[in-house]
Amino acid sequence: MKRTLIFIVVFAVLGLVAGAFFARFTANVSKIKEVRREPAPREVTATWPYDRFSPGHSGHVLNQTLECNNCHDPSKPDFSGVDTGVCTACHEEQAAIAHMGSELVPTACFDCHSFKFDSVAEGPWDCVRCHGLFDTATHPGLAMHNSIACANCHHPHEPVAETVGSCTDCHRGVDLRHGGPELSGTCADCHGGHSLATDAASCMQCHQEQEPIVPLTATFGGGHDSCASCHQAHAFSASTAVRCTRCHKKTVVLAQNKVPAHNDCASCHTPHAVGAAGEQTCNRCHAEISSTHPRTDRKSCISCHEPHPKRVAQVALKCSSCHEEARSEKAFHASKAACTDCHQPHGFDLGTLGERELCVRCHAQQIRLTSHNPGHASCESCHTGDAHQLGGPVACESCHEEILSTSPKGHQDCASCHEPHRGGVSTQQTCASCHAIAELPGLHRIPDDPGGKGHTECTACHDIHVSRARADRATCMACHEDIANHEPDAKRCTGCHTFIAGRAHAQ
Repeated sequence: MKRTLIFIVVFAVLGLVAGAFFARFTANVSKIKEVRREPAPREVTATWPYDRFSPGHSGHVLNQTLECNNCHDPSKPDFSGVDTGVCTACHEEQAAIAHMGSELVPTACFDCHSFKFDSVAEGPWDCVRCHGLFDTATHPGLAMHNSIACANCHHPHEPVAETVGSCTDCHRGVDLRHGGPELSGTCADCHGGHSLATDAASCMQCHQEQEPIVPLTATFGGGHDSCASCHQAHAFSASTAVRCTRCHKKTVVLAQNKVPAHNDCASCHTPHAVGAAGEQTCNRCHAEISSTHPRTDRKSCISCHEPHPKRVAQVALKCSSCHEEARSEKAFHASKAACTDCHQPHGFDLGTLGERELCVRCHAQQIRLTSHNPGHASCESCHTGDAHQLGGPVACESCHEEILSTSPKGHQDCASCHEPHRGGVSTQQTCASCHAIAELPGLHRIPDDPGGKGHTECTACHDIHVSRARADRATCMACHEDIANHEPDAKRCTGCHTFIAGRAHAQ
């Protein structure tokens, strides 16, 4: 009951206001027409031949064939000062819309409708007088749709919300599939009618809060400058996004010929955060690889494996790119071994390996030989320097000084007879390698028994580490037992049987 009473009171007040407004304009019109009944002599302006073709005069005089006195006061000596109250006599409905004014101070008709020859209006309304191609304090400039008449989209004598025309009236070929039910589905969701299409509302205005959430890292200068670089503006979906290869066709990918997954950018890069590829990205596929390689930059896999190398064949960076003390990849270990011959790429620390375990990778034969010679078991005992900068082997006399002191001249170089790792005399080395038996003096070259070895077995009389030969009777009797009674009192056989000046065997 109370609500009905309130409605009745409101409508009654509105009726009184409307009646007062109508009475005021009606009284003004009647008064104006009454004064104009007395004609007075007048002269048209010098610009009338042009003014009559203005939008205002053309519509009223030429099209509707109205008389001048219908709008101009005949009692005035000229045609100036037309009262806009006259307009309401025919355009009462239009005059009720305040446009940019207010109910108490409505927008004057002449603010929009031009009756002068210098008007640039292309229709009945001179909109560009206020809404020009430039920005003002109250109106934005027209950047888009500035070449078509405002009336194509707007009607100033209707409420503002109802004046904007439908974009699809002109843009029929646009297939809008952007957003979901939360959007109205109109062009105005992103575009302003007077702004350039490229100045559409930032995608982030929606996608900072609405799914899919897009981080600010999705766009960056010099690369993905805007969302429209990859997405079609009106068919904005993941399926319609352009492929990465459209821009990155020539980009080389790590192991691209061996690992198909590396050729798919999405395997490592998130489309909206392409720069975030790192250790966690690699671990998605390579979780079983644990690297103990020392690193100072903590970039993990990409410290050595460049995701986009300059060369297709490049798998890892050269060790010397970080280890600057190395002139090349074979600058160490006598400049013959590559870094990876000793160091495993993902297990670069060799601190857990013993000396023999490390050396055996390349020097298995030498390690096997030292197993028969405990004194030579440690590589470091003979090889100076370290694994990276090897020095020459130490002199044998550092351990075998006593033996070398008694060795004959020419036998000072141990390696001439001995295999250095096993220590024994090399099977490939004999006395004849240096001493030609046939050229030795005396009994060296005369065999005792034509069918036997004779004196060609050097070690029968000589010790390689002793300068003087064994020339006592017992040594000779080891072979010449058949003449044990020959000169039994002689202590040395070489008194008669010399090995220096050759002569026939004594009978």
